[in-house]
Formats: sequence, structure tokens, C-alpha cells
Amino acid sequence: MATPNIAEDTKEGVGEVQDLFTIETSDEELVRTIEKKRQSATKDFEDLRTEGLRNERYWAKDQLQGIDLRWYNSRIIQNRIYFGVETMVPIITSKPAEPVISIANDEEEESEKSRKFVNSLQKVLLDKYYDEDYPQQELFEMVARHLLLFKVGIPKIIWYEELDDFVVEFVHPHKIIISPDGHYNNDVWTMQYLEKSVKELVKEFPEKENVLLQKLFPNVSASMDQYGDTPVGFWEYSPEDGKYVVWKMRDVILQKKLNPYIKWTDGKEFDKENNHFDYPKKPLMFLNSQTLGRHIWDDTTPVSQAIPLQDGINLMQRIITDTSRDQGILVGAMELIDKAELYKYTGGPNEKLAVTGSDPTKALYRLPPKELQSFIQDNLIHLELAMDNVMGMHSTSRGEKSTSPTLGQDQMSQERDFGRIDGIVRGVERVAAEVYNWEIQIMAVKYKEKHFQKILGEKRGKEFYNEFQEALKKGLKIVVKPGSTLPTDKRSQRDEAIELAKAGKMSDPDFFERMDYPNPKKMAQNLWLQENAPEELYPELEKQIETKREKDAAAMQAQMTAQAAP
Repeated sequence: MATPNIAEDTKEGVGEVQDLFTIETSDEELVRTIEKKRQSATKDFEDLRTEGLRNERYWAKDQLQGIDLRWYNSRIIQNRIYFGVETMVPIITSKPAEPVISIANDEEEESEKSRKFVNSLQKVLLDKYYDEDYPQQELFEMVARHLLLFKVGIPKIIWYEELDDFVVEFVHPHKIIISPDGHYNNDVWTMQYLEKSVKELVKEFPEKENVLLQKLFPNVSASMDQYGDTPVGFWEYSPEDGKYVVWKMRDVILQKKLNPYIKWTDGKEFDKENNHFDYPKKPLMFLNSQTLGRHIWDDTTPVSQAIPLQDGINLMQRIITDTSRDQGILVGAMELIDKAELYKYTGGPNEKLAVTGSDPTKALYRLPPKELQSFIQDNLIHLELAMDNVMGMHSTSRGEKSTSPTLGQDQMSQERDFGRIDGIVRGVERVAAEVYNWEIQIMAVKYKEKHFQKILGEKRGKEFYNEFQEALKKGLKIVVKPGSTLPTDKRSQRDEAIELAKAGKMSDPDFFERMDYPNPKKMAQNLWLQENAPEELYPELEKQIETKREKDAAAMQAQMTAQAAP
């Protein structure tokens, strides 16, 4: 009986032996092991980078690379990849991911206190989301665009001592090598490429100044004044479990230490009581959507799938353009017109030609121009529709004029598009939840009373700091409300609100909010006052009414006095 073929990744027995190392490992051994890991992932990294660069090229502008065109051929392109990506990104990130916060607390008497704490924490998180200097909406736009082009989006949370605060930034996928094995954050190691000037590097790792200068400028008497602004590339390595971090430049370990965003006991063990997380994590998050589980990055993207269709659309457009420019070939009878004379003709409006003989029509003849075959236009329409289906972005979603005969069909088309990108939206919401939880973790490690006071005010900030420490011990859970990042269909939302209000199933504040009126709560209050206490809503009217009453009473009294007189 023949032995069946078995895939390499399903063979039994011992696989490749992996070196076990920690930050207690010697620098030389650490450098060797990290380099070995980097080399093992180089092919996957280069493949991912090559595909990403191609996708970026199609998104940006150059879609004709590698196509052999003659000088007279059209260079027209119809960049529907750009249309699709730049339509999807705003839809995916149109609204902030809404954090839903809960505390591990079932005591009824503390429910009001818990609600107050949750409202304050939500305010803190959304304040960071809308930060003017580091707006997180722009971050999510960038990582969503990276996902569509480069197969993965990578936010990273960083604490800056000079800011005395954290910032959530993106890591460009071409600046980080990720372990090719593993689908979850704690399954993969990472090596991020960083670049700083010599001066900045020495400031961050002062104990390595002499070694750095010797390695970077051998056989030269290097000084900081002379070489301080020279850029230097180095790597930041994080293992799978996120327990520690190592910075290296060539064969020099610049620094190795426990994860600075995690609280550790004196025995260098994870402090379960004072961390928000249940275990150590890398300060990196990975946005993916269309993966089969082999890697942490996607196996394909809508852009990669759409490129062959984009090439077909560009071909049809070039054929249409080249055919429309064809005016037919000018033919000359050599016995009636000289070749040099014929070649002078360019088609200008006032050009003159000299021919032999009395009948110039016999000297020149123009062949009929090429005719555009009907199937070319049909092919173009078919390709455009197929690409819209692949990208999940039709004319209605792009804001273009629709060919649908009814509004209902337009709405159905848009809903199908939203359903098509729902997988990406769920990925964004998952990463947003990770970002919020990492912000809580950083606050647990780094924040003092003053940080909360900047957002909540001096008194509430001080109270909240103590409440926050208590909540950490009890346990905080933060998730993102599903669908909260998708744009709402305001027309449908208003129609539903009107029906609910007619049935008496909606409060006035909720009705005005769903109708998208400004300050809905104030409008509802005014409505109640108008119906129940108009004098409070119109105090100046109350004075007028009182004055009128006094005049009417005086007139009535005068009339009664006059009638009573003999």
C-alpha cells in the first residue's frame, strides 16, 4: 500500500529545535538567536512586502508598469482601486468605536457609583480618541488603508516621557518583521525597524555611547558634534509572550528589559492584582480580516483580487480612446505627389500641399478609421461591475449618480455593500477594543491624579483616580458595541423614529436625537415647558400676560364702579 503524501506542517515528531532564551541570556547569544529568527522570516516578509508595494502602486497612480505601449498608445487609466479603497476607509471609520465598560461588581447599593465611574472612564477614553494632536480616527483610517493594501494594519501604544502621556501610533507593515507562524498576538514574535539619529540613540541608551560610536564609525575619532545627526537604523524585538523587549543594532544589544507597560513584582513575576490584563502582552495590535489562520496577516485583500480586473478595465479604456483618436490613414499616389510633400502634412487647419495634375482628389485618399466593436463597451461595463462586486463598493456607496430606477434599490445596494465590508468592520471593532484595553493598562501603570484631572477637572479627577484603582482590583471589562463604527442610514433612522413616536414607544429626547436635531434634550425640555408651564419658557410673555390681566381687572373695576354710581 502506497504511503499517502503528508504536508510538511502535519508531520509527527520533533520539528526544528528552537532556542530558549530570556533577557538573562548573554548578549552574544541573544544577538545570534534574534538574527536566526529574522532570517527565518525574511522570505515571508519579502513576499508580503512585494505584494504590498504592487498594491500601493495600483492605488497611487502607476498601473502601466511592465506594459509595452507604443508612443501613440493612450496612457489612460480608470483607477477604480483608488475609488474603492478611499470609499471603504471613511465608511469603516466614520464613527468612533463605542466602548462598553463593565465592572466586576454586583452590589446593588453601588450601582449609581458604578454608573458615574463608567461615564467618567468613557469620557477619558473618548477624549484620547478625539485628541487634537494625535486623533485616533486618523489612526484607524491609516490602519484600515494598510489592511486593504498591505494585508495587515498595526496600531502600537507608546509612552513618551517628554509628553508624560501615551500615544497610539501606527506601524507601517513594511517596517516590521512578524513571525510567519501564529494567528494571534501571543503566537508571534515581532521585530520592528526603528531609526533615530546618533544623538537621540545615545540619549536613550547612554551606557552604550562608546560602543555605538566604535561600531558606527570604526577607525575614526568620532564626536557627537560631527556625527550626532547621522541617522541610525536598529531593531526592537518582542517575543511571543510579550514579557520583555530587546533593542539591538548589528551585534550590539542596546538594552533588554521587562515590558515597561506591565507591572511586575519584585521577583520579576507578572503582578496579577495591579495590571488590567490577565497576562503580559506586546503593545502591538494586529488588524486582519480575510485570513485562513496560517499567519497573523491576511491571505488576500480586495485590492489584490481586483488588480486583474483593473488591468482589464484599463485595456478596454485604452482601446476605446485609441479607436476614437484614429482618423484613418492618409494615402498618397506617388506619381501625383512627392513623398517629401506628403510627409509635410500634419492635419493642421491651414496646411497646403502641392500635387501633380489637375485633380487633387486622385493624389490623396484617406482610409476609413477603425470602428469600435460593440463588445468592447460591453466588456468594459462587465469588468466595472465585477470590480465593484469584488471591492464591495457600487456607485451608490461611492456617492455617484445611480442607474437604479428607485430609491429602494439604491438603499438595498448600499446595504449589500455595507454587508460586504462587515468582516473588515468587525476587525476594526476588535482592534478598537484592544486599543481601549491597552489604554486602561497604560493608565494603570503610568497615570497619576494629574492625568485624570486634565480631562475630568481637579475634584472629579482626584475622585476618579481612587475609583480607578479600586476598579482595577475588582476587574474591568471593555468591549466595543458591534456595528458602532458603521455610518447610519439617516433616512431610515428618521422614518423609524417617526413610526415609534406615533405609537408612543419613544421619548421626546430620543426622538429628537434620532431626527438628528441639535441639542435634542433641550428641545424636549422646551416642548414639555410649552405644554405644561409656558410662563417658564416665555418669562417675558408672562409679564405681558400679567400686565394685560391688571389692565383688564382695572377696566372691569372701573366699569363696575360706573354701573354702581347713582
